[in-house]
Amino acid sequence: MEHQAMMEKYEDFLILFRPMILLQIFISSFSVIMLLFTFMMGFSNVEIFESSTFVQTRLFCTILPILIQIFTICYFYGNIHDQKDSILFALYSSNWTEMDMKCKQLILLTMKLNNANHKQLKFTRTKIVNLEMFFKTMGDCYTVISVLVNYIQQNVDQI
Repeated sequence: MEHQAMMEKYEDFLILFRPMILLQIFISSFSVIMLLFTFMMGFSNVEIFESSTFVQTRLFCTILPILIQIFTICYFYGNIHDQKDSILFALYSSNWTEMDMKCKQLILLTMKLNNANHKQLKFTRTKIVNLEMFFKTMGDCYTVISVLVNYIQQNVDQI
């Protein structure tokens, strides 16, 4: 009963905060891309991106909290999903096949309930918010930044 009440609260929490959290991850990732691009271009010889050391330091100091924020969100949601999965694994590993019929029925009912309430915070149908998503997002940020930097440098060389 306690686990069922917790699952209902978790589902209500996801319904209430899902759009805000996913929007926050998207905007934070976009901000990291733009800030890192501006930071990297500050070291180039392109006149448009020239900046002082103070501006470069502020850019760098702005990037770190945003990265920590994205990491924290992904870590905690991944941890919640892992905890839910560990409950199922603990039930399955409890040697339930050697118990009396009433305990078997209760454990099977609990397993079915957990499988039915397998709610996770997902960005898309296949992308779950967890640490894997954080590292994938950081890889995508690196890819976009490197493409932008190479594009700008090639266009500057042609002029």
